[in-house]
Parts: sequence; C-alpha cells; structure tokens
Amino acid sequence: MVDRIFFNGTVITMDHTRPTAEAVAVKHGEIVRVGSTDEILVLGQPQTELIDLKGAALLPGFIEAHGHPLFSALCWGNPVIDIRAVHTPTYDAALAKIRRWVAKAEPGEYIMAVGLDSTLHEGVKEPTLEELDSIAPDNPLSITVFNFHAAYLNSKAIEACGLSGGLDPTLEKHILRDDQGRPQRFTENAFWHARDIFFEKCGKDRAVRELREWLSKYSAAGYTTAAEIGMFPDWAGYFEAVRKQESLPIRIRVYEAGILDKPYMSKLGGGDDRFRTIGIKFWADGSIFAGTAAVSRPYLNTDLTIKKLNLPIDNLGQGTYTPDEQARLMTAAISQGWQLAVHTQGDTTVDVTLDLYEELFNKYPDANGPCRLEHCTMMRPDQVERAHKLGVVCSFFNPLAYYWGDPMRADMFGPERGDAILPFGTAARLGMRVSYHCDSPMTWPDPMLCLYFATTRKTQSGKVIGPSEQVDIATALRAITIDAAYHLQMEHLVGSILEGKRADFVVLDQSPLSVDPENLRSIRVLETYIDGVRVQSVADRK
Repeated sequence: MVDRIFFNGTVITMDHTRPTAEAVAVKHGEIVRVGSTDEILVLGQPQTELIDLKGAALLPGFIEAHGHPLFSALCWGNPVIDIRAVHTPTYDAALAKIRRWVAKAEPGEYIMAVGLDSTLHEGVKEPTLEELDSIAPDNPLSITVFNFHAAYLNSKAIEACGLSGGLDPTLEKHILRDDQGRPQRFTENAFWHARDIFFEKCGKDRAVRELREWLSKYSAAGYTTAAEIGMFPDWAGYFEAVRKQESLPIRIRVYEAGILDKPYMSKLGGGDDRFRTIGIKFWADGSIFAGTAAVSRPYLNTDLTIKKLNLPIDNLGQGTYTPDEQARLMTAAISQGWQLAVHTQGDTTVDVTLDLYEELFNKYPDANGPCRLEHCTMMRPDQVERAHKLGVVCSFFNPLAYYWGDPMRADMFGPERGDAILPFGTAARLGMRVSYHCDSPMTWPDPMLCLYFATTRKTQSGKVIGPSEQVDIATALRAITIDAAYHLQMEHLVGSILEGKRADFVVLDQSPLSVDPENLRSIRVLETYIDGVRVQSVADRK
C-alpha cells in the first residue's frame, strides 16, 4: 500500500529521462512511482492519503549547498541588534538604534550590533574607538559588519575578549590599528575570537532556541536540505540538543571548519540521513568588502574603498594562509578521505587553490569528491575552465551580486571586472555542475532570489551586470536541486523526483518553468515535505 499520493498538479522532476509528470506515489518516505494521474491513483487504497495539489507545482525540495543555519542562529536573534541597511538605511540611524539598546542594558552586559554596511549605509564611516566608548561607556560593545568578516570593538569589549595585548600572532595580524596604534578594526581570526566570546555570554539555551527558528526559516523557504559549512567542533552540541528532542525539519550536511595543524573532531560519515558529517571547509582568503579577498588586479581607489572601507591604495587583499600553510590544510583533509570545500573569493586565491588541488589529485587520485570552491566571486573564465577539467565544482553566492553588485561594479572593480563576477554562465556552458547559495547569515534563505539573479543578472536597482553570464531557468533550477545534491554527495538520495529517492518536496503556487524570469520572486512556497511528511505549510505561517 502506498502512504500518500500527490496529484492534480505539475510535477517538475529534475530527471532528464522524464522532466515532468502529473502525480507521485510515496511509501515509507520513499518515492515509489512517478507518472500520469491515472497510473498513480490506481495505486491508492482506503488508507492512502490523497494530496490534491490543486494545480500547484511539485518540485524536489531545494538544496542549499553552502548554508550556515547554526552560525545564523548564533549571530542573529535576541539580544543581537539588527542594523542592516535594508531597514536601517543611514549610519546615524544605526548608531541611534544601538544607543537606545545601550540605554536599557545592565552595566557590563555584552552588546552586539550586526549589519554595518560601508556600501549601503548612507553617511557611513568607520566608527572610532572614542565613538564606541562614548556610545557604551559601561558595556562591552561590538559592531559587526554585514559580511561577518570584521567588527569594531569598544575598550570594554577589547578587554572582555582578551584582545588588549600580548596576543598570539595569528590574532595580532588581523587587528587594524588607528594612527595612535590603538585597535580599530578586528578581522578574520581576531573577529572570530571576539564573536565566540559573545556567543558564550548568550548561553546554550538561546542558541538552541534560535537554531530551531533558523531551521524553520530554511524549511519555509522551500529548502529540504542545507549544509552547515564550516562548523567549529564546539558548536556540535547545539544540533545534538535539537535532535534529542525532535526530528530536524531539514536534512543537514556538515563540513567541519579546518584549523591549521589541528586534528579533526568529527567522524567522517558520522550521523544519519537527516544529519551527517561529510567534509572539511576552510577560508583561503577573506571578504571582498573587508579588502581581504586576494585579487590579481587591485581594487579601484575610490571614496568607497579608501575612505569608507579604509583599504590601502591599490589594495590586492591577501590570502588567509601562506601557500605552505594552505597546502597543509588541504593535504590533511584529502589524505584522510574528507570532501574538501575551500572559501575562495579572489582570483589570486583561486589560482593558489587550483594549483594545490592539481598536485593533490595527482598524489591522491581517489580523493573524495567532488572537491569544491566556495563563492568564486572574482573567478576568471580561464579558471572556471581549469577547475572543470580538474573535476572541481563551484558554488556561487548569487544574492551577493543582487544586493551589492552595483557598488562592486561602480566603485570597487569597474565595469569590466564587475560584469564578470560570479561566472556561473561560463561554468554552465562548459558543463560544470554548479550550485547557488544564499550564505546565511549574510543573506536570508531565498531560492527564488538565486533563480532570479541567475536568469536576469539584475541587481536590486534593476541594473543588469554581466548579461553574458545569464542562464535559462532549467539550468538555474538544477543548481538548487540535483546539482546541489551532487555537491553534498546526496544525488542518490535527493535532488530529483525519481523512484527510490526520498520524498523531499516543495510545493509552489506557480511553476518556475512557466513564469517570466522577471516574476520569479513572486512565486510562493505553499508547502514543504520531508520523507513525504509535511513540515511546513503556508497555512501554518498565517
């Protein structure tokens, strides 16, 4: 007997042998038959649940190949102050919001604001130590930038986080000082250290509460699987706390954060179909907007880069590690059988990483793949071709260009390089199986935005950047379904509606294949299913 039958809708299977169908039968969480309405309805018995799609579209659940639901939970939610430019458009308004929070805080309470944006906040400037001290004279205060690669701390926070002196060189090199030699901006490792102090202050109960909320955000957006990519070992207990109490509403694939010359704490393959550890991820460079992405041609010297971002003249960024250190990180992962994902924003970093991949593939021809490059913002077409020949796949951060493509093109890299960012069209034409991601907590889970930018290359201002990199909707859908499943080593399990796979579905009010690309963002998620069981419904959210 089949448990459930989905019928009376458009079934988009992502299976090239049968791209569309009319109905699907599910038994014990597995897809057992896909076909016409007549073929499937005859399988039903009195106990079978009939789910009338009422003309809606049924697709395989969306897959976020580069997500951070737990990191998002740690970074957002009470007591974090949200100062993102999307709803706090000016620098003065952001500071006023922080001051209101400080006025209500107890002395000594650690205060963290998130979302300072040098590209979008009107009137933005770098906050000075004096300014931060005046805002919160009795409280540790940190203001994190929108991309989570840097923060500004006041004197109380510097002291509370143990960053006032005698620091390990790995922290010291990530502290930018003002003209008096005082710490002004904390990036990468130094920022991570301060951030983790805040997480500890907030407590485990808060993290578990917010994790549930973020898993629900993914599910409500139509995602049935997400990576937790770059998870530090001491965070694992948060997932365990949720799993002991309830089933996860989405599948999670974990990549432990690779730390130089440190043993891995996770067990390769540990977990089950809902939660499994599969890989290692590390950051080979930093952020475009912190100036720490390593590029072969310098940033433009503009008011944005020099005054607002405080970058040096002709900035080229830098890798997080020396080539020897990066080689040790990559060798450790591949030699021990882990899938490897490397954060690579700048093209210089891509060159270094591809060189090392080529060396390691020669030494370890059976490397556990597909090995990955993450974000790939400034990647060049020749690098895409080389990566594809090596069997390396790219995961592209589409919302980055939607929200910040305009300042990148106009003020950071110029029209030529600005149009070339995120070359997923080039990758598709070469036959690479790419994925698109939202990289929360930097942007919220939004598969429709990924599809919209892929097919239109339009930023939030409506400008088109790099039209030659546009792809058709069918290609774009693969990047958040079956090809994203391939990135997460789950193609056998999810990503298409095919007999023998798990019944992970998303129900949309319209088919993306029949909607003009301009209207993709108007498509609504109606329901989300895991193993054939509904975990989200639009009715539940009213």
